[in-house]
Amino acid sequence: MNIEYILPLVTFWHTISSQIVKYKPPTITNNAVSFIHCVSFIAHYNYEYNLNYAIHISIGFYFYDLLYILSQICKERSELKQRAPFIMHHIAGIYVLNAILLGESQEHILGGYIILEKSNIMLYISYYLRKQYAEYYNLNILSDFIQLLSYSYYRLFALSSFIYMNRVPFSQFHFMTQFLIIGIYCMGYAWSYRLFQKNIANYNTLLVARSKKYSSAG
Repeated sequence: MNIEYILPLVTFWHTISSQIVKYKPPTITNNAVSFIHCVSFIAHYNYEYNLNYAIHISIGFYFYDLLYILSQICKERSELKQRAPFIMHHIAGIYVLNAILLGESQEHILGGYIILEKSNIMLYISYYLRKQYAEYYNLNILSDFIQLLSYSYYRLFALSSFIYMNRVPFSQFHFMTQFLIIGIYCMGYAWSYRLFQKNIANYNTLLVARSKKYSSAG
């Protein structure tokens, strides 16, 4: 990776964050910055515009977000357990993206990476709705359900298909690159299961609310 790119890009993401936080709470700000990164990379990839720089943009974002996470842990040590998966995810992301810059197949790694970024879009939208419009309960339940469908499709089906179709070049990656890609892939299953549990809880809550409604009407 080119450190001359990374340091200004970390500053760039921090600048965006410092402007948004003037109007929104820190958690919403961080979610917004993550969404901006996601959309910007998808745009770069779809238009095949300066992908080498787009890789540095993502690496810079991961460094910025790691610093943000560490700052939150320093304020509240109990945050470590909750944020540990994100720390591992970001470190893995930095390593795998840097592997492209060191000569690993850009076509195949970015082909999988773009699937991951697409799977994250609804995560950011659902988080925003839950934090800013918590009183719209049915809207949030619908958002959670769409998030489950979208995330599970991209992480469990689209990514599995992509890895299978590219299993030969995948087998030629360095061991650590393969190991981290498998780790990120497994995280998708774990998070999909968590989303499934959340939707089951939402459904049960709806059933209880509907039962109380009919009981009071009777």
